[in-house]
Amino acid sequence: MKLCSAEYLEEVKRRSNADAEYRRLAKSDTESYTMVLLPEPEKGVKEKIVAGYSLVNGEITETWLEERKTTFALVGPYGVWVDVLRGAISPEKALAMRKLKVTGNLLKLLKGADSTMRWVEVLRSIPTEFVGNYSRYNLPGKSL
Repeated sequence: MKLCSAEYLEEVKRRSNADAEYRRLAKSDTESYTMVLLPEPEKGVKEKIVAGYSLVNGEITETWLEERKTTFALVGPYGVWVDVLRGAISPEKALAMRKLKVTGNLLKLLKGADSTMRWVEVLRSIPTEFVGNYSRYNLPGKSL
């Protein structure tokens, strides 16, 4: 599935909501998130990608592919998102190194680091196709 396609976001919702460990860690999260993947034309990523989701008590209730006002917005080059998904950099390190910019309460976001790390593990379980030069990092998916 292509990263951030409608099909991919539905699979993110399904797998996240089915993962007991993620749900346990995120049970107090009732927030909304926008992720902006910035283009890198020189690496074959021609367009900006915007995806988002909302959580209610740790359950993803909605996903979307448009800009919306959300509790948190995370913005960074497409390649940084690929690096997070393939495990080359942790989400926390990407934030600390300012590879991902945050709009919203950073301390509140970092408070949920355990659920974020588990969520990234869930995302890594999804067969994921990247575009441009990043296609060499496509994820085959796996069971958790």
